[in-house]
Amino acid sequence: MVLDTNGTPVSGATVTIGTSTVTTNLKGFFTFQNASVKENFAHIKVTKSGYVNASRVLVPTNGMNRVNIMMIPATTTSTISAGSTSTVSLPNGTKVKFDGSFKDASGNAYSGSVNVALFNLSSSNSYLNELMPGSFLATNSGGNARVMETFGMVHVQLTGSSGQNLQIANGHTAEMTVPIDAAQTSTSPNTIPLWSYNEDTGMWNEEGSATKVGNTYVGTVSHFSWWNCDAQFEQATMKVTVKNAAGQVLPNIKINLKRSSQTYETTAMTDNAGMASGIVPAGEVLTLKIYDVCNNVIYTSNVGPFPAGVTTTIADITLTPPASTNYIIQGNLKTCANTDVTDGYVILKPVITSNYFQYISVPVGSNGSFIFNTYSCTANPQFIYEGFDIANFQSTNEVTFTAASNNTNLGNITVCNSIIEFISYKVDSQPVKYVTGSSINAQWFGLTSTSPNMPAKQLRISSPSPIAGNSFYMTQNNMLGVPGTFTTDYTYEFSGGYFTPSNGNVVVQITSFGAIGDFIDFTVNGTYSDTSGSHTFTATGHVKRDM
Repeated sequence: MVLDTNGTPVSGATVTIGTSTVTTNLKGFFTFQNASVKENFAHIKVTKSGYVNASRVLVPTNGMNRVNIMMIPATTTSTISAGSTSTVSLPNGTKVKFDGSFKDASGNAYSGSVNVALFNLSSSNSYLNELMPGSFLATNSGGNARVMETFGMVHVQLTGSSGQNLQIANGHTAEMTVPIDAAQTSTSPNTIPLWSYNEDTGMWNEEGSATKVGNTYVGTVSHFSWWNCDAQFEQATMKVTVKNAAGQVLPNIKINLKRSSQTYETTAMTDNAGMASGIVPAGEVLTLKIYDVCNNVIYTSNVGPFPAGVTTTIADITLTPPASTNYIIQGNLKTCANTDVTDGYVILKPVITSNYFQYISVPVGSNGSFIFNTYSCTANPQFIYEGFDIANFQSTNEVTFTAASNNTNLGNITVCNSIIEFISYKVDSQPVKYVTGSSINAQWFGLTSTSPNMPAKQLRISSPSPIAGNSFYMTQNNMLGVPGTFTTDYTYEFSGGYFTPSNGNVVVQITSFGAIGDFIDFTVNGTYSDTSGSHTFTATGHVKRDM
């Protein structure tokens, strides 16, 4: 699941594991089936325009692994000028001092305005594990694998006046000041290693050090992305399985670990077999805590020390949760013709939640069946489900119900509400992909448009999908607001592809163009090319005009 810093689902984000790519849906969900990853290192990357690139690294289990990622908006903190010494600051004392020398992606000297997006991530942030990139796995200056303990992170993104990416010029540095969290002041060392994050490898690399000045760390860096002030430890691997008193495994259980002097906790989630796995500091006694969905500690113990370079499976943990209750929610999706939904899924969420990530999505089985294993803080909780029949463009809409027992069977659920708006598209001989639902946005910027950044007479249709994680975006300039045929000035971006007039040759047919609140019907047919060759592209849409 992918959310922004306000807890809002990030739809239409591109998620990558190795060479496989999917797109988040309207609820921010993504799923990889049969993902192939390294045994102790799964690297998930997420990108979307307007956000800082996000990633997560975990030690995977051979089961269903849940990944929660929070994306940071790429918001300009300050605009400075190349050629001048400038300092960009945040209210909490985070600062970066630039000497004024910058370069573009080709290494050429840059002159002009520089937009600086500055973000500080402290160890006390309650969503530290979801916001930080990768994990706490690192390689030190000696080439040794390490696990780290952070004393503060900073992300800096530099862009030029045309939106191009910039960096500090070769041979130049910037001075970075990172505030130390109040809870860490007494335990923070006088000198600490600096680590930069490599987005390609998912690893932190040791590059220099920072010195403690008052309640901050100050150091110099030669490039920007993420930087981290961290202590380092040898690595060990720990595995554990969590069960209830009846011996049943418990999925989606949050397990936290920390060293005795550490002020924050790192998190792992149990998979569908109740197992969690992670790389931990070797040679250290660690405090292990398990939380229920209400954030109450329901189990605590000390584990370790663990030997470096060794995988240790500790004894199974048995829980008898006093504050949260396990609920099984199941049912069957039926089409309007009362046949089994064979291509669909169901989303479940609690009506009341204090956890941004407390949403669950499961696909239906071949007979339309679905089952959730979830938790609640109170008896007889209320949940909301929404079921989708992809093949027939039908939805249940959101339905609120009360789980009157710990094993609630919702029975047969008819998925019979038409999804009014849709876009379908096809590339070559690949299966048809669909974009559906109210997330579709269709706007016409006519002659009266006052936006200085939008061409007059432009039609824009865009949307991520609430179904199957597909997305679609198109623009058509010189659109007069009446049916017609168009062959130029278009841009298309869809799940796994992108083309513009320079590499595409398509015909756009607008068969109806309604007023605001009515429908626009269109078809697209043609070809485009990319690095893999030439492709045929077709699309059909029936979308409600929003502007």
